[in-house]
Amino acid sequence: MNWGKLANSRWMDRLLYIDRAVIVMNKPPGLVTQGTKLRDPTTFKSEDEGNFAKLLNDLKNGFNMPHTPYRVHRLDKATTGCLVLARSLGIARDLSTQFRQRTVEKTYLALVRGGRKSFSQTSGQIRVPVRYVDGRASLVPQEQANEKDKDTATDWELVASSPHLPLSLLRLKPLTGYKHQLRIHLAQVLKTPILGDTLYSQSQPTDEIRNAINLPDDRMFLHASQISFYRYRSVGSQKRFRIRIYAPLPPDFFRICAEGSIPVGEFERLGGLFVHRRKTHDFQYVADNEIPEVDGYWKPQPDLNA
Repeated sequence: MNWGKLANSRWMDRLLYIDRAVIVMNKPPGLVTQGTKLRDPTTFKSEDEGNFAKLLNDLKNGFNMPHTPYRVHRLDKATTGCLVLARSLGIARDLSTQFRQRTVEKTYLALVRGGRKSFSQTSGQIRVPVRYVDGRASLVPQEQANEKDKDTATDWELVASSPHLPLSLLRLKPLTGYKHQLRIHLAQVLKTPILGDTLYSQSQPTDEIRNAINLPDDRMFLHASQISFYRYRSVGSQKRFRIRIYAPLPPDFFRICAEGSIPVGEFERLGGLFVHRRKTHDFQYVADNEIPEVDGYWKPQPDLNA
């Protein structure tokens, strides 16, 4: 694929996947993606939102698109990872329907404050009502919940814990997608707040953590590691199929894992693209750049160890 005018753009290294319908990028921390309407993705109220508007405009110009891409979901300002953009209003509506019907599968990685002893089991389910007041979430006892409260659901898995620091890596699968859901679930249900989350945590990182690793300021370690959704092709026996995209970990996220001796899987570390195959009923890793099923391309990411 011709990457056009984006070759020298600062967004070039953030692009993960592009085809005739969608663009998937690895969102950096600090980029605001909220507040965008589906029909008017360039309406913003702040300078931070303006940075996202510039990104959309750069993509439009770089790929010679007739209009800017459409945002179909959002990530918090501090969250990194897979962000999907639609290249047309029709595709935006289709993807929005997939999100609404919960056929889009999302997986997050979170570095949390708490070692192995913080967890009585290695996996579990969180099902709690959450109330929002002025944009901030709070847990609500089941017997006190009302029709305005949101029934939130997250499945979680302990990937690994540091053998010498009170830090652990969790893999999270949100089954609902409410604001700050993962942050409040980890901080107030599991009692293991995300490293760097100052909104829902009741305390600061311990001196043991601060003395062992170099914690950057204003940084929360929550990463949208995977996203999977349906795509379509115009010819062939299998017109609808599913792709799964991994966004590589940010270097500082991986560095803290390495300093804490927390192992990270290859695709979660470096990224990857998988296409679901009907014959095997499984996802097959796409090892080259060309994805003929959807006329799309996977952009390999640099090795974080390099």
